[in-house]
Amino acid sequence: MESKVNYSIVGLFVVLLFGASAVTAWWLYSGGSSREYSPYLVYATDSVSGLNSDSRVYYHGVDVGYVDEIRIDRRNPDNIRIRLLIDQTVPIRADTSAQLQPQGVTGLSVLNLKGGSAKEDLPAAPDACCPLIPYEPSLFSKLEGGLNDTMVRLVAISERIDRLLREENLQAVERTVANLDQITGTFAEERESLRSLLKNASRTAENTAELTENGERLLARADGTMDSLDEAIGKFSVTMDTFDQTADRVATAAEVTVGFSQAGERAADEISRQTLPDISLLIRDLRDLSRRLSDFTSTLDNDPSRAIFGGDQRAPGPGEANR
Repeated sequence: MESKVNYSIVGLFVVLLFGASAVTAWWLYSGGSSREYSPYLVYATDSVSGLNSDSRVYYHGVDVGYVDEIRIDRRNPDNIRIRLLIDQTVPIRADTSAQLQPQGVTGLSVLNLKGGSAKEDLPAAPDACCPLIPYEPSLFSKLEGGLNDTMVRLVAISERIDRLLREENLQAVERTVANLDQITGTFAEERESLRSLLKNASRTAENTAELTENGERLLARADGTMDSLDEAIGKFSVTMDTFDQTADRVATAAEVTVGFSQAGERAADEISRQTLPDISLLIRDLRDLSRRLSDFTSTLDNDPSRAIFGGDQRAPGPGEANR
């Protein structure tokens, strides 16, 4: 019995099924529509846990595209480079920003775009392949960062409290309380002494006030004395000026006196060179004359006749004796 299967129909059915599968796959890949997409970049500064390639991108809750690529930025490893494909018909303005948001309880996340009130379109970055959408940390990230900071501070506070509540510190507090109790008891016992002390303190305060008044009066007098001293200093300054002038005059007179003394020295030197030899000769002649006068006087005393007859006498003859 021959088979009645028509292989042409079977082949046509397989071709149609393959084509339908390809169209369905393309339709699913393109988001179920024939929309055209434009590339955008987002640099996330916090964790993008839950965000995957093909994650949806929403603009105020409306699906406008998907995540095309996620990788770490080579120039700055702290940033996560996210490439988006967004419908060309969606207006991306200069104030548009991207924010990561969790999607339900599945642990997955999506990117949500917000803003768009500006009239200018988002400009292309000069060093990027496509426009750059600013990233804004999500509320969850902010809360997580705040919780981390809070936990760090709480840990630091707990460590300080532990150090404060150590056994030795507690013992020190107990000793302080005991000492305060003793001091309080001592104050109660010395109540009368404290009253006397307070009275004395009051008197001391009064005396201090009087001393303060006296001090103010003394300061007033000191001010007057300082004024008088200033006047005296001014007069002394004038006197010093006069003294300086007098000193200048005395110096001038001293210079003149020095000139006179130098002239006198020169005159004395001149006298010593010219006059003293003549005076020496005169003194010698006077000494010779004095000696002769002395001899003549002695001769007159011995023989006054010599003053009449002269000094030349004949020799005594025979039988004549000298008288």
